[in-house]
Amino acid sequence: MEHHPAIQPSRRSVLRGLGATAVAAAPILSACSSGLKGSGTSTGDTIKIGYVSPRTGAYAAFAESDAYILEQVRAFFAKGITYDGKKYDVKILDRDTGSDPQQAATIADELISQQEVDLVLVTATPDTIHPVAAKCESEGVPCVSTIEPWQAWFFGRGGTPKKTFKYTFHFFDGIEHLARVESDMWRQHATNKKVGVLWPNDSDGNAFRDRTTGYRAQPPTKGFTFVDPGSYEPGTKDFSSIIAKFKKEGVEILAGVPSPPDFATFWTQAAQQNFKPEVATISKAILFESSVSSLPNNLGNGLCTASWWVPQFPFTSTITGQTATALADDYEKSPLAKGRTWNQGLGPNHALFEVAHHVLRNANPKDREAVAAQIAKTSLDTVLGHLSWTGGGAANPVKNVATIPMVGTQWVKGSGGAYDLKVISNTLLPQVKTDAKAAEL
Repeated sequence: MEHHPAIQPSRRSVLRGLGATAVAAAPILSACSSGLKGSGTSTGDTIKIGYVSPRTGAYAAFAESDAYILEQVRAFFAKGITYDGKKYDVKILDRDTGSDPQQAATIADELISQQEVDLVLVTATPDTIHPVAAKCESEGVPCVSTIEPWQAWFFGRGGTPKKTFKYTFHFFDGIEHLARVESDMWRQHATNKKVGVLWPNDSDGNAFRDRTTGYRAQPPTKGFTFVDPGSYEPGTKDFSSIIAKFKKEGVEILAGVPSPPDFATFWTQAAQQNFKPEVATISKAILFESSVSSLPNNLGNGLCTASWWVPQFPFTSTITGQTATALADDYEKSPLAKGRTWNQGLGPNHALFEVAHHVLRNANPKDREAVAAQIAKTSLDTVLGHLSWTGGGAANPVKNVATIPMVGTQWVKGSGGAYDLKVISNTLLPQVKTDAKAAEL
């Protein structure tokens, strides 16, 4: 198996807010719409697909199912891809960023300049996605990414509705989906409608804070009062001042997009300092059972999160024929799961390879211009749901983005000690039945 040694992340991030992100992600606007190099075609009879993810480090939970997915898709692609009567072998080169943006940039350079990949797939948080997408855009290499709110991906990389990207594409939910689902969960609890927000000084946090396109600008959050203590630096060890402000302002709802380590620090200190909101809806930090179960003293019980994939989704994979339920079940039975339960990364990370298969068999896989153009007109059903980079509307808000639905979920500790993720809100996806009522935190 192809692999790259991980570099453990430091707490320093090169993606400090939108301004720094635009530097770190420099495709950038000069590359939008036209590309800088437009490297054209690659040679040979083997299609090379780069797959980049944070398998170790702060965001390792997002790629927890990588070993299973890679074994699965390598078996599928072993039969090759045929385009215009010519059969190509397929080689997947997977790389671990260690959750470090500088390592992500180094990996992208290696895959493009040394391996000469035909397509790059990248997943999970701006720290991994932005440096990789920046390199792909500047070098004219098609790239598809997922697991980052689309506003953070698009605006955070310097995109505008008039200045889009040519080679880099993304699918995921947006802040508009999070606002709808999270506010629905707030309304299921009796509160004073005061919302304390944990928005860090990074690409995600700044996208949420943006007054024009961010969280407070979304119609579903109207009627709630926001208490914003200001951005905190990733890696903060003392959240006492933020907790004190929340307590002083009478905050009864907590929302935010912290990293798993930062939220663990905050939530532990909140309990110690007797701050306990009626409901907490947290993105990014508590998406996975491994992150929730690691919180001390059962502090994960009752936490809510908007989920972008659960086994109850009524969708099927185009490459394996598995339903979402079957994919989750098969993962849990696999020795590669190491006894872990399914997690949300399964859906979108599997769907990356569904998109790759669709695109590479419908365009000359050795012509990067053709592959990018094919992504731009792709409309595809996946195990994650329908993805469309064409047609506009809510499903395709800007040229490079396809959006996905979400459901509202709550972590409940089961009799066996593990946490179960219960669906408590289905306003955006009524096909998924709720299986629990909102419980007190």
